Amino acid sequence: MRVLDLDMDYFLECVPSGIGESQIYRLPEQDYAHEVWDNKRIRYFFEKNLGLSKSNKINGRIIVGHNEAITFWKELIKKGKLITPFEVVHIDSHADLGLGYSSWKYILNTLLQYPVEDRPQHNQYIDRFGKMSQEGIGDYLLFAIAYRWISKLTYCANPNGDKNDYLWDILKDLHENGIWDDPVKNPIQLVYNPNMDFPSYNDSVDDKKKYLDAGIKEPEVPMTIIPTVKDVQFSGDFDFALLAQSPNYTPASADFIMDIFREYIEEI
Repeated sequence: MRVLDLDMDYFLECVPSGIGESQIYRLPEQDYAHEVWDNKRIRYFFEKNLGLSKSNKINGRIIVGHNEAITFWKELIKKGKLITPFEVVHIDSHADLGLGYSSWKYILNTLLQYPVEDRPQHNQYIDRFGKMSQEGIGDYLLFAIAYRWISKLTYCANPNGDKNDYLWDILKDLHENGIWDDPVKNPIQLVYNPNMDFPSYNDSVDDKKKYLDAGIKEPEVPMTIIPTVKDVQFSGDFDFALLAQSPNYTPASADFIMDIFREYIEEI
């Protein structure tokens, strides 16, 4: 099965960054209103790049914070409507794979110890500020991978963003292929090793090899990064679709995108 996972901030020419998850204010109109794609361009993207159709609507939902995708997917899984593992097409200005969060250490060192079926119940951890946290707007996809919900990930990155805003610690063999102007494959494979500290970026190749060789490896999740709009090419074959408003990463003037999206989905 395949799900479409859209974030409204993809439709900004200027990518906002460094905004706290607890930020409650919208982006200032004077700085961002002119950065939002217009109605015609968004409809073209929905229909020509994604293959969406108003006459063949997809079951979907509009959410606020992007981490609410976890709740939506969990609901569908419980009802037997979404079968794991499933493919995710993530269209966003951010990878949402844990960069800037401390959850990756909890996931690699603790969460992966639990039986797969129990992992979603162990989603709480103490963050670097000493607060109890769970799946957030910037790491929910990493949690979903740890739950073994995701079989394949396509990250359609905003061409004006970093495009490689994820942790090298989660990549297969701790190795990253470069991001250029064409789609690139950077598979993900989480590794748990209870007997060794996770190697740092500057550790030797031998130290990293020792960690990997003695580690317990999760199933590989192929990840393709698409760095341009023109290379986003799908034929509308999604089982479910969602759009995250991401209010702390979008101006209020972008909210018309939600109304357009509603024309292509059956809200459930």
